[in-house]
Amino acid sequence: MFEYWSDEFSASLRRVIDPPAPVLVDLSVALAPQGPFRRDQVSLRIKRAGLDCTIKVPGLLYAWAQCADNSWIGLVGFAIPTANGRGRIETRQWTVATALSRGGDPSLRG
Repeated sequence: MFEYWSDEFSASLRRVIDPPAPVLVDLSVALAPQGPFRRDQVSLRIKRAGLDCTIKVPGLLYAWAQCADNSWIGLVGFAIPTANGRGRIETRQWTVATALSRGGDPSLRG
């Protein structure tokens, strides 16, 4: 994951988490949805089967990387469920640290 980023500093700007650590991912922060839309203007099909980007979900944290503004981002894997709970998409992405908190049970991802 860091093969194209040399790190010449004594205090590393990156950290690999091995084994990956369980976290909770706040999807409303990690994905920054464009809403809110008026609920009466969204079709029932979308309300039921669209992705629910408003909840916290369990995930696994694989690494940290420090940004030029001194903030940190985490490489995290998680599932985004549909609103009706019948589907999901799996993803692994870099996410702002404010979207992550300790805890989470990755076995709940189904």
